[in-house]
Amino acid sequence: MTRRSETQKLKALSMELVPTLWVGKNGANEAIVHELQEQLKLRKMVKVRILRTALFESSRDEIAHELGQASGAQLVDLKGATAVYLSPYRVKKTPKNSFAHQRK
Repeated sequence: MTRRSETQKLKALSMELVPTLWVGKNGANEAIVHELQEQLKLRKMVKVRILRTALFESSRDEIAHELGQASGAQLVDLKGATAVYLSPYRVKKTPKNSFAHQRK
């Protein structure tokens, strides 16, 4: 599978996810990065919502890329105020952490 089709497939899967992490006025601080890493250990993909209050010192692009670098995750998609990250960890699929569990 080519890199482009793989990315498109991941973006399509990410549409069904609901945000499980919100970045607020403190921005991409250490606690947010730690929580993102913990969620990525449990799930293959995590959707993060960047709130307007986080934009006083940085842009959405800067926050999204900073979170990706700090957590070691791959930024799959950034649309508006929502970023989706792919886990760098090997995630064992269980009924508790499957994609169905996160769907809208």
